[in-house]
Amino acid sequence: MNKSMSSLGFVAILAVWAWASPSHALPFADSVISFAGGRGFGVDDESPGTYAGEWGEGVFDPLAVMSLDGAVLGLGGAPDASGTPITPGAITMRFTTGEIIDGVGADLRLYDTFSFADGFNLDISSDGSSFSHAFSFAGDLTQFSCSLAAPCVTDVDISGTGLNAISYLRITAAGNSSQGFPEAYTLDAVEALNFQSLPVSEPGTLALAGMAAAALAATRRRKNMMAGE
Repeated sequence: MNKSMSSLGFVAILAVWAWASPSHALPFADSVISFAGGRGFGVDDESPGTYAGEWGEGVFDPLAVMSLDGAVLGLGGAPDASGTPITPGAITMRFTTGEIIDGVGADLRLYDTFSFADGFNLDISSDGSSFSHAFSFAGDLTQFSCSLAAPCVTDVDISGTGLNAISYLRITAAGNSSQGFPEAYTLDAVEALNFQSLPVSEPGTLALAGMAAAALAATRRRKNMMAGE
């Protein structure tokens, strides 16, 4: 057998396996499914000139929560000065390229990069329809230096929810929150810490599979030719 042809077949098969196997990255939630802002919601841009979206009180732009850049979306709806409950703002997001999996330690991380460490509730889902409560943070108004340089980080372990993998999350303003624009929980981004990518698109996989098949066919032809000599 021609060793070079045999090696080609092996390399092609290895390439298909590597291309089709899940990769482990640390992406941010990259799609907003829905948003309902409470009183005082809006986008505040504290990025160093990197945020390219809309900003201002009463403004919603999904770009504000797609990356860790200092631009935040205040969900809105903190209680008023008398403590009267105000309908809280809520955002539902999705990781479109894969799933957060229940791994070792924390599985996802939420970033607040503006002023106070506001409170929130977190619910998660594998299908976007049925949500399970995953975490609550009461907020800490004595911590008021959240920024891009020193973000207020909340790590969440999904193991207590009974879900092994999720793609959807819903964040709702709750607990102690700052008032005035931007009001309530100020979300910058949500990062996956334990993540499994979805399989690659079919065209790319088929192209590599074709390369592997061609290499194997060439190897067999070469072997048959040598056997007949």
